[in-house]
Amino acid sequence: MRVLDHSNEELTLLQVHLGGDRNWQYLIADPATGDACAVDPGHAPRELADLAQRRGVAIRVILITHGHGDHTGGAVELAALTRAAVRAGRAGVVPGATVVHDGETIAVGRLRIQALLTPGHAPDHVAYRCGDALLTGDLLFCGKVGGTGPSFAGSSAAAEWASLKRILTLPDDVRIFPGHDYYGGLGELPASTVGHERRHNPFLLCADLAAFEHLKATWVEYKKEHGIR
Repeated sequence: MRVLDHSNEELTLLQVHLGGDRNWQYLIADPATGDACAVDPGHAPRELADLAQRRGVAIRVILITHGHGDHTGGAVELAALTRAAVRAGRAGVVPGATVVHDGETIAVGRLRIQALLTPGHAPDHVAYRCGDALLTGDLLFCGKVGGTGPSFAGSSAAAEWASLKRILTLPDDVRIFPGHDYYGGLGELPASTVGHERRHNPFLLCADLAAFEHLKATWVEYKKEHGIR
């Protein structure tokens, strides 16, 4: 287990690696009440529940960014361990999950977490904003974006481009917490900001959808040319 603590006075935010393809899971908690939510518990749910207990917080809600197994695989067991409600962008991605709607606010103690529908990598994709933190799932990584194409059922580069443009309406100082650590090595750049991605992410520097789709189509060559791992 690798745990990175991004907490401040208003928000407890733990970024956790418990397996998978450099997957990040998250615990977000209200420091005043100890109420917490888990985001994308794809692996080792008992270890995540134990971490919450050690930190003195209680998982009340489980939030799913999208229905891919590496983000949902531990949700049923974690819900059974904690009696937490599961919320997702589409019914059925996790048994018993209820749908979260665009713009909906989810209360976790005194925290208010806003759901933002951000399709593209998956049609049911949701990003979650809590204060200055935005959990972007597989929409936006540090320096990269989520995959689209035949390998991802229901994905759409055009929808992803629109969702990324929506994220770029947020202030530069909003912190970005992605669903995978794809920047380089584990922990090399675990989080970012909207401003940093706006200025440096090659996909967000594209002038229009056509350029975005071209970069996706030539990404392997682009990475070699620019020394990107």
